[in-house]
Amino acid sequence: MLRVIFGGTFDPIHKGHVQTSLAAFTQLKAERLHVMPSAQPPHRGGPTATAEQRLEMVRLAFTDYPQVIAEPWELDRQRLSYSLLTLQEMQQQWPEDTLVFLLGDDAFAKLNTWHRWQELVQVAHLAVMQRPNQDVCWAAEVEQLAQQRRVTDSHALKQQQAGCILCLDTPAIDVSATALRSKISHQQPWEHLVPPAVAHYIKQHQLYP
Repeated sequence: MLRVIFGGTFDPIHKGHVQTSLAAFTQLKAERLHVMPSAQPPHRGGPTATAEQRLEMVRLAFTDYPQVIAEPWELDRQRLSYSLLTLQEMQQQWPEDTLVFLLGDDAFAKLNTWHRWQELVQVAHLAVMQRPNQDVCWAAEVEQLAQQRRVTDSHALKQQQAGCILCLDTPAIDVSATALRSKISHQQPWEHLVPPAVAHYIKQHQLYP
């Protein structure tokens, strides 16, 4: 089974997350998409919403997609959310399956700042979501890794369990969680930026005042 792992703070999850990850999932021809909120992201400050609220918003965002799992993996572990450790644990949990770690172009560009980043390709494939008409400059070390590992077709990911890097064309959705939280707190129109069920949840729980 091909499992796609899509992590993030998701504070809150919005249509950019949903539409790009579903587009990537379709291109990868995978069987499962695990959308995984991070508990303690090492690269940024703490989330505004609680872990339970962020996981519930992910579940609500994908309620119409049975192949998508709101993944509590990192929320269930009392440690910083290092992607390598999570992928190693998942590899042990599903030894017969192939893991594809899905990340945005901007995150991939700075992959060399991550914890033991060069080991990621030992446990998973990497799929990089690229937006049209957006030119992101990758760090030199990351560029070198991409040249060594890059493939051009999703079929290559099923030929081996790890080690490939595939770039995907995904839609450009002009929204960020930071801007979304600002719109909510300043009482500007924001509901159109999230799935309806997520908008209802945010209002019901009075998040991001």
